[in-house]
Amino acid sequence: MENLSIFKLSLPFTKFLNSKNFFVLTLVFFSFLGCTSNHKPNAEQKKTISVNFKRVDSVYLTSNLEATVRLLDSLKPQIDVEDIDGLTNYYYYMGVSSYKDTLSMNRYADSALALFETTERQVQYPMAFAKALMLKSDVYVFFKKYDKALENYFKIKSTLNKVDDPLVYAGYITRIAQLYYVQNLFKQAARYHLEAFDIIENVKGVNARSVFYLKQGALNNAGFSYEKAGMLDSAAFLYQKGLLFIKAQLEKKTVTTNQYNQSRIVILDNFGGLMAKRGDLLLAEKLLEESIALDSYAHEDIKITAFIKLADVYRRLNKLKQADSLFTVAKNVIEETPFDPYLFKPRWNKARSELYVTEGNYKAAYQLLARYTAEMDSINAENELSRVDLNVRFQNKQIAQDLALLTKTNEDITFYLVCAAIFILMLIYIVFLVIKNAKQARKTEKASVKHSVELEKAMVRLENRNKDYAKMMKVMAHDLKNPLGGMVGISNLLLEEKRFLEDDREMLQLISSSGNNAIEMINQLLNSNLAIENEVLTKEKLDLQHLLRQCTELLQYKADEKQQKIIFVSGGPVFLQLSREKIWRVFNNLIVNAIKFSPAGSVVKVVLERLQKGVRIAVIDQGIGVPDQDKQRIFEMFTAAKRPGTAGEQPFGIGLSICKQIIESHQGKIWLEDNRDGGTIFYVELPLS
Repeated sequence: MENLSIFKLSLPFTKFLNSKNFFVLTLVFFSFLGCTSNHKPNAEQKKTISVNFKRVDSVYLTSNLEATVRLLDSLKPQIDVEDIDGLTNYYYYMGVSSYKDTLSMNRYADSALALFETTERQVQYPMAFAKALMLKSDVYVFFKKYDKALENYFKIKSTLNKVDDPLVYAGYITRIAQLYYVQNLFKQAARYHLEAFDIIENVKGVNARSVFYLKQGALNNAGFSYEKAGMLDSAAFLYQKGLLFIKAQLEKKTVTTNQYNQSRIVILDNFGGLMAKRGDLLLAEKLLEESIALDSYAHEDIKITAFIKLADVYRRLNKLKQADSLFTVAKNVIEETPFDPYLFKPRWNKARSELYVTEGNYKAAYQLLARYTAEMDSINAENELSRVDLNVRFQNKQIAQDLALLTKTNEDITFYLVCAAIFILMLIYIVFLVIKNAKQARKTEKASVKHSVELEKAMVRLENRNKDYAKMMKVMAHDLKNPLGGMVGISNLLLEEKRFLEDDREMLQLISSSGNNAIEMINQLLNSNLAIENEVLTKEKLDLQHLLRQCTELLQYKADEKQQKIIFVSGGPVFLQLSREKIWRVFNNLIVNAIKFSPAGSVVKVVLERLQKGVRIAVIDQGIGVPDQDKQRIFEMFTAAKRPGTAGEQPFGIGLSICKQIIESHQGKIWLEDNRDGGTIFYVELPLS
């Protein structure tokens, strides 16, 4: 299952910042000038430079950035210092070609913007100014300075004319779509990508080769956004439309075989992953194998996600040797790829852990799953864009611009304001008489309204303080993980040495145990509503029986530490629309609690039964039970109703609160009852899809 804050763009645009910035490749570039400031280019020089820049377009479209930079360096001596369009194009292409060196990219962006320090220059060269802003915005997004990026996007919107500059405007729309995607607003992202496609489709008089990547990229990205939104039929339709489009362009000889293969690799990758989600494993296997087999004359890193998806399909088809071999290939490619914006390593860890479970290597599966969870917690903690409301920000910018315009207009309408002031003075006497007559009647009502307003303001202040507290807790919890992890690691290394006395070893063991308990509590904090309050729930069709069997088999490794046995009883497969990661977290928590609060040598039973309108899962232990006075409080966040486990395990009082949030987000319910044979039974009911 994919759960990422970034997405795979159409090749050759497989960088987070969409490094090709493909929507400006089809701009009509103005001619470059000569090499000296006092030399004006003649018509022949303009024609030569225009032809050379078409060569830049062609080379850049092949993803050969080194050749692009060499060609740009050869053109730079021909650029006159007064040639704003030429200089902007040079800085822009040098910037996007330097996406791996963010400092260089930032310098080129600043150099481009320096050309437009005056308002007159911005108005005179709107298209070049928009390109400079877009390059700087890419830098801001890379460094997560989303407010500044949004400010630039608003300037671009105010600068561009959709009718006169359709391709540049399509580029602007595509960037907005990317920000919506990072916000997990996938439907909005898809709609913006389709809007960009419609704009490009309606552009007249543009070379078909130049807009090939733009069109297929918009279709593929819209499809992937719909897939992330759970609209699988819409996603499949767009993937198929994308395949038909690139095939038609190859037949028309609009693109080369290499360009066709590059695009087909990505669409087949995404389409195959979609079929795997639908459960059509044979078709998914066919599509992904074709994606990997295609020769694009490019590095294998563009096929990493296809490797991982196909390996998981092999696992589900019980082709374990092929799956293991493909995971090894993917790992080797990932290690050779320093630029990892698509979370290849976490995705590999998650998928490989599931293969370990299938193979029965639960210890290795548990370790990889823990590593995946830690990596995703760290990534989610850094994603600040989820708290940015794009619509509100653009509305605020529009209001600010309108206010500035009104301020300027005030100088022209002073006379009318004076007339209005005189009219208002004439009304004062009338208003005074009305107020005097109604004053007594309104006195009591005013007091009541004042009280309500003060109460409402107090509630708003309280809510804001609660939000600030939650943010502070999240930041503190995340920042504490690294030093605690270091402490645990050092203590474990020291425990491996034999030169310490028994008393010293006991102290080191205490340090390690306390540190691990603290890290576990921090992880639960980060997985609580402090981290998921804005999270979009992505569901897929799952076999709940299969998921529970994997969970019990994996946790038997933990139960073995207390000589316990986990028994899973089921009436057969049950398919529901669920969030795999969230539901896994619920039952992992419930079973771990059963192990924690049950004595050594006892039995933990997990029972799955089908009801008339849903399913019920029972986790039954033979443990210490829950006192009557704590049964109503046990699902509260940071509840005081907590006790140490039978082996002294440390409780934190937040795990069941997280479970309740997740189950209720699936329209289900969770509760507990006493076990007649001693211990507790936790019930979970989920509705049928």
